[in-house]
Amino acid sequence: MDIGTIIGFVGAFALVIISMILAGTLGMFWDFLSLIIVFGGAIFATMIAFPINVYLGAIKAAMKALSLPTSNANELIDVAVECADTARKGSVLALEKVEIEHEFLAKTIRLLVDGYEPDTINAMIDLEVDNLKARHKKFRTIVAQLGEAAPAWGMIGTVIGLIVIMANLSDPNAIGPGLAVALITTLYGAIVANMLFIPLAGKLKYRTDEEVTQMEIIREGINSISKGDNPRALRQKLETFIPPAERSASDD
Repeated sequence: MDIGTIIGFVGAFALVIISMILAGTLGMFWDFLSLIIVFGGAIFATMIAFPINVYLGAIKAAMKALSLPTSNANELIDVAVECADTARKGSVLALEKVEIEHEFLAKTIRLLVDGYEPDTINAMIDLEVDNLKARHKKFRTIVAQLGEAAPAWGMIGTVIGLIVIMANLSDPNAIGPGLAVALITTLYGAIVANMLFIPLAGKLKYRTDEEVTQMEIIREGINSISKGDNPRALRQKLETFIPPAERSASDD
């Protein structure tokens, strides 16, 4: 998990807990029924809208978005420059012996070694990018809908609590639990949406942009390798895809 995710989640959670402590006691803000209504309602209601395999895929994608990416742009640029240097010193066929961990880059390099034209490889990359965007958008929509459903179920819990209160006005012992459900469920809905699902949807969008950038780096790398461009010039070209502060210090 990247440091920004950890700091953001811990910071938001700490603010909520500190606010509760300053307002009274943590026990005042705990209600198991409210938690079940918000989480259970949001999860099952959203499940209705999507096929189960797509729904579960979105959950996996959300968990993956919280982890550190398996590769970064600088590492990808280093490998692309190494491939360009190998091809320039020998030939494109020499790339067959280069070990490449990045799956998609390895795939495009194999296509280049097998004699495919750069235009054909570019068309394949375009298709891969389009499908990646569509797939991630579908997952992001599910997570965003969870973020919309949580406050709605918080309101449903509020209505349930108010009904309990109105039906038991003559029984003071029933008013307290009903009022707790009414208020705390709304609070839980807002917390779950704004501290979990909505940030997760944003993180998924960021990860999508990261992957698309890496594919564009691969595209430019493949085109330059096929033309026999100078590796140093290739590095300078590929580094335009990332902010100057994040660029590698390597001059190779």
